[in-house]
Amino acid sequence: MVTGRQVKSDEALRIGLADEVVEPEELMSRALELAGTISSGATVAARIIKRVVNEGVETDVAAGLAGELAAFEEVFRTEDSQIGVKSFLENGPGKATFTGR
Repeated sequence: MVTGRQVKSDEALRIGLADEVVEPEELMSRALELAGTISSGATVAARIIKRVVNEGVETDVAAGLAGELAAFEEVFRTEDSQIGVKSFLENGPGKATFTGR
């Protein structure tokens, strides 16, 4: 980002800059599928993660880490956090039904 060097999709995937690469004609359907996955999951946590990432780009490391800790505590106090932990222990990963609270 600092040098402005363009990174091709295969390199972005290899170095962890991208999670997935799709063909242009598959982009919209894959984006909608991913949006559905996110919106059916732990939406409170997703909202807090988005906020912390946005705040983190405009602060120093110490303040960013403090923000992450505060966000972790905020998420951990939610009903969804309790649901997620209980579901994980009883049923394994990816099976929780979250409430958005």
